[in-house]
Amino acid sequence: MSFQWIIDKAESISINTKRMVATTTARDGTVRAVSRGGQVWRFDVKVPDGISWTELRQYISQAEQLDRVSTATISLSATGQNWLYKYQGNSVNYTGFVASITQGSSTITLTTSPTTSSGYKFRAGDYIQLGSSGKVYKVAADVAYNSNSVTLHRPVLDSTATGVALRVAENCSWTVICTQFPEWTLFARDQVSWAGSFIFTENLV
Repeated sequence: MSFQWIIDKAESISINTKRMVATTTARDGTVRAVSRGGQVWRFDVKVPDGISWTELRQYISQAEQLDRVSTATISLSATGQNWLYKYQGNSVNYTGFVASITQGSSTITLTTSPTTSSGYKFRAGDYIQLGSSGKVYKVAADVAYNSNSVTLHRPVLDSTATGVALRVAENCSWTVICTQFPEWTLFARDQVSWAGSFIFTENLV
């Protein structure tokens, strides 16, 4: 289970894919901004208070053992979280997308896709994973039914390849590391309460 139980039990999940930027101020007052990485995924996850220690102790122990040391795979496919990952296009079977990808490019080209006579193959915000072990990207702009060019929220990190079967929506998974593990306390004998949230950052290695 590792970190997946945290996602499954989440009370709230905040997802940030913005570029990390550092700023410096010169003596003349000039502010300079420097990008420090390309739009990595960051998940801020709050687990509700009141879950029993009996239920959580094995998961807490596993997660603490991985904390800031190991990577783990998470997905957003738990029941009740479909508003986070729902596919917005109107293709009949969105598991049928195949694409050509070029490392460093912000677009991918669909070479095979499910039939749709109108509407959209993808809508902005849809999640796409480039193959079973590739990185996950967000679609940056709507893709009409008659277009095969998909703009992503960041340049492709994966190796250049053709015939890549895309994973979409709930089929996507992220490899992450836990950069913040909240303190927890036991109250009312068997219940756990959390001081803060879990923060997971995409592992780009």
